[in-house]
Amino acid sequence: MPKLIIGERGKNTERVHQCLEEMVSIGRVDENIIALPSKGVSRQHAQILCANENYFLVDMESGNGTLLNGAKIRPNEKHLLRNNDLISIDNFDLRFYMTDEALESSYNEEATDSDILEVKLLKKVIRALDKETVPSLEVLNGAAEGKKMYFSDDMGEMVIGRDPAADFPINEFVISRKHAKISKRWGGIVIRDLESKNGTFINNRRIVEEFLHDGDRIALGTIVFMFRNPQEINLSQLSEKIPPKRTPARIKPQEMPATEEEAPQEEVLTEEEAPQEEEAPQEEESPLEAWGEAEPAPRQAAYPLHIPRQKLLNKLTPVEIGMIGLGGLVLIFAFITVVNLIFE
Repeated sequence: MPKLIIGERGKNTERVHQCLEEMVSIGRVDENIIALPSKGVSRQHAQILCANENYFLVDMESGNGTLLNGAKIRPNEKHLLRNNDLISIDNFDLRFYMTDEALESSYNEEATDSDILEVKLLKKVIRALDKETVPSLEVLNGAAEGKKMYFSDDMGEMVIGRDPAADFPINEFVISRKHAKISKRWGGIVIRDLESKNGTFINNRRIVEEFLHDGDRIALGTIVFMFRNPQEINLSQLSEKIPPKRTPARIKPQEMPATEEEAPQEEVLTEEEAPQEEEAPQEEESPLEAWGEAEPAPRQAAYPLHIPRQKLLNKLTPVEIGMIGLGGLVLIFAFITVVNLIFE
């Protein structure tokens, strides 16, 4: 329940007012819910309003003004109140708290400096959010099933054992007093067995010292732990999900299809192998003439030098043909008009 702790500077006495009303009036006269007997306080100095579970501070056009966390607020304007806000009216300080007594006692903080308290509260919130991103160790069986330990950045090492003074105490007879130690090393997080009686296992394999990875199951005797590291990316699992790149199939040279240039050579070979074509008159021909006759000409047929032009009408679309016809009619009408003007 929200409340106000009211104190006067120079005096050690304080009083507490629980904000149960929808409107808490503050002023010099006794008709106000919170009376501040001082000449520097107006008769109706300020109000605290409740709306939709939010609380607002309003200055009622007081003579000396109202300060919120050291800054003077404008009259008749609502200013949202937050936990540990300080309201100053003349010589009086009113500390506003949103939390109840039980939650305040858990903080174990003394309300002395608002800036220090805000920083500490912010650190607690950030620490709670960081738990979802830091490595952790969770017990999966035994009497401590569900117990979890976070390996924060300010923790250099963590000892697991049956000893109550251990960083992660597990009261199981199969675990040694100091069973294993988890520490940060260059390149990752390492677990080391501290010469335990029942040994330390990672994924059913006994180890002495080894790097930990996200998803590893650690067994200390018969007690199993699950190691989680959200900051680590398991590249081996990602590579299994990524399909392999397509590569051309490997075939033997004799299985490759023949090209156009190879076809005439095969025909020449078959002709040379034929005994009927080996005649004496061919030996009298000059080498230049023989080379000219043997030269294949498929390249000229495949890549002709002269490409016939297509007709203009075949390239035009129906819309373009219509536009050309319309232009021709306009020219004809213009010519007739000019001729008529000349003869007149």
